[in-house]
Amino acid sequence: MPIIPGTPEQRATLAAQWSAHPGMRHLGARADFSDPERVRVILEPVGPEHRGGMGTAAVNGAVIASLFDAAIGMVGHFQLPGRRAGTAQLNVQFMRPVQGDRVEVVARLARAGSNLVFASAEITDPEGRLCARADGIVAASGGAADDRSL
Repeated sequence: MPIIPGTPEQRATLAAQWSAHPGMRHLGARADFSDPERVRVILEPVGPEHRGGMGTAAVNGAVIASLFDAAIGMVGHFQLPGRRAGTAQLNVQFMRPVQGDRVEVVARLARAGSNLVFASAEITDPEGRLCARADGIVAASGGAADDRSL
């Protein structure tokens, strides 16, 4: 069941708008909505400012948490159209260091109510092993969304 509305062209336009958000640009990440059933947030290339996890070249946990927050927040945004919403809870679990020059977060809808959206997201390594996962809740604030702020 699609969680991202629109045709492939409309989803590409939405992804470009999200990718242009100042927070996404600052992080160096981009949105990918090519699959209407999943939100993808991609960080490529991973730069020195993204590294330092456990004193190594692994991606820093704060960067990983930010990517999860963005992806889960986007899932919620699409389930609460026209309403202002934000991540109310984020639970991140780190299983193994995230290495390499590319990080891809894949987020999925778990369930949606009238004011709360539950979503999960994962990062796997090139061999398909789970490196980190997150569960989150996105809550509607009651106000109308300002499309300029995504």
